[in-house]
Amino acid sequence: MLKLLRIEWLKVKNYRAFWILLAMSILCIPGLNYLLFDLMDNSFPKGKGKAIVGSPFAFPDAWQTISFNSTLTFILPAILIITLTTNEFTYKTHRQNVIDGWSRQQFIGVKLVELVLLSLLSTFVVFLTALAFGCVGNKVAPGQSIWPDVRFVFFFFVQMLSYSMIAFLLAMLVKRAGLAIGAFLIYMLAENILVGVLRNVYKLNGVDYLPEEVTDRLIPQPYLRKVLQSADDVTRWEHHLPIYLGIAALYLIIYCVFTSRRFTTSDL
Repeated sequence: MLKLLRIEWLKVKNYRAFWILLAMSILCIPGLNYLLFDLMDNSFPKGKGKAIVGSPFAFPDAWQTISFNSTLTFILPAILIITLTTNEFTYKTHRQNVIDGWSRQQFIGVKLVELVLLSLLSTFVVFLTALAFGCVGNKVAPGQSIWPDVRFVFFFFVQMLSYSMIAFLLAMLVKRAGLAIGAFLIYMLAENILVGVLRNVYKLNGVDYLPEEVTDRLIPQPYLRKVLQSADDVTRWEHHLPIYLGIAALYLIIYCVFTSRRFTTSDL
């Protein structure tokens, strides 16, 4: 696998679009969070020097807040994944790899490893960003741990990997960058509209388990949660959390199996 990754590295190391999209994907995480922090700090009214939304960027809430905010940047790594994947078909490098001795399973396998590595990199940046904001906020009482809610960073990883796999799947099916990016955006929008209509109009709670929605529910919105969420809401979320993770894992397996079979049986 390391040999295959080195070959993949040769494909992208001099590719300017790769570095631009990668840099944007990474820098937008702390950048967006600082923008939201500054907006909240300067826009919300304060009582006794404290914003009415509390201190979502201080520990222990920073883990959830930064993870939630960072999910808004998923479109950038999705564009990167789609661009790199469709380039394989545009420039026929996927065919050349197979001619050079790669098996089709190896080609898909190295692509999936790349998705995991990109998701881990983004997760690491989220971790560092949350740590930085939380330390600056420094609202933890003496003797209180800052780590209980660090699990939200892991939930970000699961969500990032899921969105990445959807982008990869669409790129493998469409094989054209512009069309695949459009399909990705349309799917994200369409599922959100579908969830809203079916839940609010038809009261169908089963939409909570659609591919995008089930991972979105891993990280509830952190703002005004102490006002808008009751103790029963928190208990219900905790109860459903293993279900959300299990279904998200099932979707990831389905994505992997489908893309693998699609590539191994299709005409190069």
